[in-house]
Amino acid sequence: MNFTSKSLLALCALTATIACGSDNSVGPGLGGGGSGPKEAVLTGNIASDRTLSKDTVYTLSGFVKVRTGATLHIPAGTKIVGDSLVNGSSLWILPGGKIDAQGSAASPIVFTSARSAGNRKPGDWGGLIIIGKAVANRGCPNTDNASCVATTLSEGPAGGIQNTAENYAGGTDPNDNSGTLSYVRVEFAGFAVQLDQELNAFSFYAVGRGTKLEYLQALSGLDDSFEWFGGSVDGRYLVSYEAGDDHFDWTEGYNGRNQFMIAFQTYKPTPLAGAGFASSDPRAFEGDGCETTKAGCPDFTTKPYSEPVFANFTLVGPGPGTFTGVSDANATVIRRGSGGTLFNGIIARWQGIGLDVRDAQTNTLRGLDSLIVTNVLLTENAGGNFDPAGTNFGQATNFPGNEDGSISTTGLFVTVPAVGTDPSGTTLDWSLSAGSAARTGGLTTLPATISARVQGFFGGAIAGTAYRGAADPAAAAKWWSGWTSYARN
Repeated sequence: MNFTSKSLLALCALTATIACGSDNSVGPGLGGGGSGPKEAVLTGNIASDRTLSKDTVYTLSGFVKVRTGATLHIPAGTKIVGDSLVNGSSLWILPGGKIDAQGSAASPIVFTSARSAGNRKPGDWGGLIIIGKAVANRGCPNTDNASCVATTLSEGPAGGIQNTAENYAGGTDPNDNSGTLSYVRVEFAGFAVQLDQELNAFSFYAVGRGTKLEYLQALSGLDDSFEWFGGSVDGRYLVSYEAGDDHFDWTEGYNGRNQFMIAFQTYKPTPLAGAGFASSDPRAFEGDGCETTKAGCPDFTTKPYSEPVFANFTLVGPGPGTFTGVSDANATVIRRGSGGTLFNGIIARWQGIGLDVRDAQTNTLRGLDSLIVTNVLLTENAGGNFDPAGTNFGQATNFPGNEDGSISTTGLFVTVPAVGTDPSGTTLDWSLSAGSAARTGGLTTLPATISARVQGFFGGAIAGTAYRGAADPAAAAKWWSGWTSYARN
């Protein structure tokens, strides 16, 4: 594409007028599918069904929004980049719109930076945002929250026509369907469209359980890798390498179920100049019930509670001393009245505390069995594996059934680099080593309380496992192999 046409597109996206870009395409040969030019631009609204071509590299210019009634089909092997001339370029699936992005292990769909390898940075572009019609606890209608509000805005600037935040209040359908994401990577995303308004690699606002999320990777994003704002969508086979903030973050009544997850952090990323800042409190898991600094959240008892399920997770941090100038770098922080069920996991080598549970309302849910953490191996967390006595509520005595270990993290797995080692060029292998302590100690038979929460998961149920972590020692194939990637730039 010549510079003149791309500059015009950038101007259209910046001004966000309906006249510019409402057809979301530029250049000869772009149609509903089939073969197209080697490069094409998506901009403005997608208001009717559209099928991309894997033979074309697409550039997202500005906030590209799939509107109600439209489905965007993206075939396996398609590459989509964010426009480096238009800050925060991103793809949005709005309520009533759908995405059908089904890659494969051999041909994943890749959303990435427009810059060349070696020159990419976290924050090069925006990210992938899905807004559904399920429930988020700040938004009306909500019979359990008299303080609910009619407008709860996503990340992004308020006002304007196109490059603007979206309202995700109003949802009532926990089974709403926003489409399918399968074998999809999102790389070098997270541009801050305003101060403290970084977009995430994957953002899920009030997304319903009819949506299918599996085999997804976030790589080197500036903000969170995966964040759920309410909703009930389930997920499996989720990978996060090198987050600028949290790897997995939930809030506002999220109650989906997730199994087989990997988070890996080795350093503090350096973002694109002007794109925002890496977090002062990076974490593997960060769970909130409701944030009282936001409208519609009167206190930490706001319902519905956040009560997600996370099973078979491997969370490996950078070791001590990696993050400087941070307030805390705990592996798992559950706070502000969040519940949840976490089991059969590994939490290892984080700079702060392994399990940190805050706020009396959160602890109340623990007493009601609405917050369960069990059969988790915690080891080599520099701040201690659990909250120390007298601080917060994440003490080992409050969460029995977990392992308070000092086992070498690298010894747990086949190939995981030591602290201070750049993994670039390394084939990361999360398989459990022959002598790994995580081969045993899993919760094999789920008690009734947990079993009731995991029914209907991808047409079945989450099953107990004898092992802990994201890798089944008996599996013939490594589920993360072939379609994931590692790069710092």
